[in-house]
Amino acid sequence: MAAFGVLGGILFLIVGIVQIYVGYIGIEHHLGAGFAIGALVLGFVFRIMFPLTIGTFFGALDVWGWPWYGALALAAPGLLFIVPALVTGAISTLVEKKNENKFSRSFSPEPSSYQSEDVPKNVTPKKMKKVIKKIAKKKKKTKK
Repeated sequence: MAAFGVLGGILFLIVGIVQIYVGYIGIEHHLGAGFAIGALVLGFVFRIMFPLTIGTFFGALDVWGWPWYGALALAAPGLLFIVPALVTGAISTLVEKKNENKFSRSFSPEPSSYQSEDVPKNVTPKKMKKVIKKIAKKKKKTKK
């Protein structure tokens, strides 16, 4: 089983290198070598891969003569997984029954039997003043 992981990793690296190469030749074909090198610098130094992805699409489409769907699959293989997931998610929201609001009435504006109407309950600790004084003293000591 570990061999599948190793082979998958090697395959992943090979596809990545092919994408970089095809991106370079696609940008070089349309815009020239300077822009192609600039796209490589953007990709490797600044981690902005979008120009290389576009170059990969046009490199496979125009330079290699692939059909548009093959070029798209090479340029953005993640779309092969994203699009079906989006379609299934959209269909599932249409098919599911709408959930009705079944919230409890625990936050109603009327006071409950254990809650007084006018007097709010004081939840401040009794020793709060002493704690504040101790903190103030420690701050004064640390400033000296």
